Parts: sequence; C-alpha cells; structure tokens
Amino acid sequence: MLIPKPVVKASEMRELDSITINQLGIDARVLMENAGRSVASVIMDMIDVEGKKIIVVAGKGNNGGDGFVAARYLADEGANVGIYLIGREDDVKGPARKNLNTLKKMDLDFAEVLSENELEFMAFDLVTADVIVDAIFGTGFKGRLQGIYMKIIEMINMSDAITVSVDIPSGVDSDTGEIGGTAVMADVTVTMAFPKLGHVLYPGKQYTGQLIIANIGIPWYLVNEKINRFLLEEPMVSDLIPIRFGSEHKGDLGRVLVVAGSRGYTGAAALASTAAMRVGAGLTYLAIPRSLNDILEAKVTEVITIPVDDEDGSITEKAIDELLSDKWKFDVAAIGPGLGRSEHTRKAIIKFISNFKGPIVIDADAVVALDGNLDVITDREIPPILTPHPGEMAHLIPNMDANEINKKRVDVVEKFVRDTGAVLALKGAPTVIGSPSGEIFINTTGNPGLASGGTGDVLTGMIAGFLAQGLEPKEATILGVYMHGLAGDIVAAQKGEHSLIASDLLDHIPEAFMLILGEDEVEEKD
Repeated sequence: MLIPKPVVKASEMRELDSITINQLGIDARVLMENAGRSVASVIMDMIDVEGKKIIVVAGKGNNGGDGFVAARYLADEGANVGIYLIGREDDVKGPARKNLNTLKKMDLDFAEVLSENELEFMAFDLVTADVIVDAIFGTGFKGRLQGIYMKIIEMINMSDAITVSVDIPSGVDSDTGEIGGTAVMADVTVTMAFPKLGHVLYPGKQYTGQLIIANIGIPWYLVNEKINRFLLEEPMVSDLIPIRFGSEHKGDLGRVLVVAGSRGYTGAAALASTAAMRVGAGLTYLAIPRSLNDILEAKVTEVITIPVDDEDGSITEKAIDELLSDKWKFDVAAIGPGLGRSEHTRKAIIKFISNFKGPIVIDADAVVALDGNLDVITDREIPPILTPHPGEMAHLIPNMDANEINKKRVDVVEKFVRDTGAVLALKGAPTVIGSPSGEIFINTTGNPGLASGGTGDVLTGMIAGFLAQGLEPKEATILGVYMHGLAGDIVAAQKGEHSLIASDLLDHIPEAFMLILGEDEVEEKD
C-alpha cells in the first residue's frame, strides 16, 4: 500500500511552516515565492495569459502575499494584471509587505479598498476579468464574513471569470469545511504543501473546485512524523485486492455469515449477502427468520440461506444459539442490515457480538443495539468494524445528535476508535474511516446518489467479503469503502445520480475491480 496524501489542520500547517523556517532554515520569503509562483504556473497551464485581464484580490496577510507573487509572475508573462488590496497598505507586514513593495515598482494597477463606497469600479473589473485570483483569506479564516468582505466575495461569484483560490477559498473554514455566510466558489484551488480538511469536508469541498497541491519546499518527512489523517485514493487500494493464484476452491476464499433481515426488510439481507459474494467471498450464508426464508431463497440464488428461530418476523436469542453451535463454521460475520429494533432482537444482537470471536462487521440496527453495550466491542482480539451513518452513530455518542456528528465527523471518528479499539467507517459525505492505530482515512469516491436506501447494506457485505478473503479489518474497510464509492461513481456516470439504486452497485462492482486493476490485469487473472 503506497503512502497516502496527508490531510492537515490549520494549526498543523502553521507548525510545519514554523519548523521549516526556524529549524530547517528555509526563509519565509522562499516559501511565499514558491507558493505564488505555483499559483501563476497553474493559471498559465490553463490559459495563454498574454493580454488576458487578471484581477488579484488580496488580503493583508500571507495569503495576500502569495497573491502578490503570483501577480508579478503573471505580469512578466504579458498578462494585464490589476491588484486590489482589501485594507490599508500600511497594515501589510513581513514577507507579504516586501512582495507588495516589489510589485508596486512594476507600475501595475493597484488600489486599496477600504469601504463599500469604493466597490463600483472593482465590480466592473471583476465582471470583465478573464481570471480572478482569490488571495483574501488563508487557512486561518474562522467565523462569518461581514461587510465589505461579504460583498466582494459575492461580486467574485457573480463573475464569469475563471476563479483561482490561493490555499483555500476565502470564507471556508480550513478545519471543518464550514462556510462563514458565503465563500468564494473556486474553479481551481491551489493549496500549499498538503490538502486541508476544509477541502475534503462538506460544504467546503463544493467550493474548492479542482484541488491542486503545490510543493513549496516543506519536507514530507515532517508530516510523516506528525499527521495521521490521509486521503483514501486509488494508489492506496490497488495492492489490497486479494490475488487469485488459480488453484483456489470456494473453501479457500472464506465463509461469510450475514445475520440480517426482518419482516419488511428482506431487501437489506439480500443486498448485504449478495455483495459479499460479488467481491469474491467463497461461501456466503444468510441467517434469516424462518418465516421469511422462502422469500430470500427466491431473491438470492448464490447465497446459502439458514432459516432460524423468529418471533414476529425477526430473529431471537434462540437463533443465535444455533448459529454459534458446532453445527456451523464461519470465518467472518456481518450483522445488522434490516434486523429491526425490537427488544428480543436487540438481545439477540448483543449475544451474537459477545460470543462470535472472528472478524465481524456491525451495521445498521446492530450498531443501534450497542447503545449502552459498548463494552462488547472493546478489547476484542480482532477489532470489530462498525459502519454506521450519523443517525446510527448518535446512539453511541452521548449528547451529540446526527447533525453535529456529521459536522464533526473526523473528530468523532478519531475519538471513537481511540476509546473502543474498533475500526469505524462513518458513512456520509465523505465517509471517514478510523483504525485502532489512530490512522484516519477520508474517502474520495462516491456521490450524492449513494444517499438512498440499501447502499449501506451493500457496503457491509463488501467489507465482510474482503475480510473472508484474508484482509485485516482496517484494509478490508479501506478497500470496501473505496470500491463501494467507485461503483457508485460508475453508476452515476451511466445513469445519473438521481437514478442510482442499491442493486445497481452490485452490478457495477466488477467494473470497479477492472478500473482499479486495469483491464489487462483482470483479463490475465481470468
């Protein structure tokens, strides 16, 4: 598995800057020069800048300094550059001030903007610009925009110009992705050294546009020592796909038990068990309430159904006794999809999780059943995998509702895995994975079409299927989450996000394999 891209917070980025400057001896002006040159290079790669009207809107801090450097390089290439400083020239300090002084010697159009009364001419320039460089705020922005800043950003967003943000779109909180009233809607964001959380968390991701990471001279080894958050991208997962040597039989590829379904929710059981088969599990068994067995035998032809004791169409503790008996041998289990939340089902779920010692995926109603019973997942020899959405997660986090969990998803995952020793995949936009080792992975695949019933059941089965083939819990979760989102992206490209349904994912898992491995590699393995 290749080393993934780290994702940093603003405070961590400031620390990395400080170490680079004060301990490694790289001057702050060098970092600013590299940053501004990178922004200019991105723009010059996009268009021929000669004769184009480019407006740089700069703040008083280092983000503005990056904008001043970019303006200089763009002007050197023949662009018609104008600079608007939001504030007084005297308030610009340090390296940014030195770059502003250099810029002013070039006799470019430059103006201070101190009040809303001075916005009329600026509005004309923004509307008629070919490119706007947003260098107002950097990663230190917090709170809400007010007054002149809000009006300027609204004017930028009204322009048809290509908008390039420096480091992060102004108005986006770099740690949470939250928007301070409004924010620059960038076409491209050139960020310095490493992605920030605000680029990948919603709603900030919607404002970032294409994210380009600029190498400005901060060594990567500094991050490896300090940062445990990473983007989950294709290079990470390609080596995780189980290899087939050609001599395997179905018993070699794992036996999965899926405990799922209740009256009215047979679809969840079918989706989860079929997904385990679709990713390559050798044998998949589905424990289903006896009264529903005929329905499931018709729904799933490759899955072996186990009709078990039920009460009112849902499983009982007696059913669990049978599944844990010597009669059966399962390598991996998945429990939760569509089980229901009756008291006898809750007791059955807790009994199963407490006594099944192998790798286990806990989803949906089984997550809710852990409310008040978290002790059954702590200190297990093999870390359990939980795959809740924020509403289900709220049952496990005191005094925090689904909306707050969604906003603080990275922090929630970090704390939960530290406290429980579990692997957690908090589903949503984006899905965030945490492992007991403290690593956090932020998924980059998936789309809004996955926000429909049943898609989570498919994910549960996929992870269980990868576990059955020998992957460790962290790796099975990483591969399952990435491929699940990728299958969703394939469906959305063919059918649109609005028409995506859970069963579509099952049909497109093979294409996800082929995209990750490459068609030639897939054909050779066939």
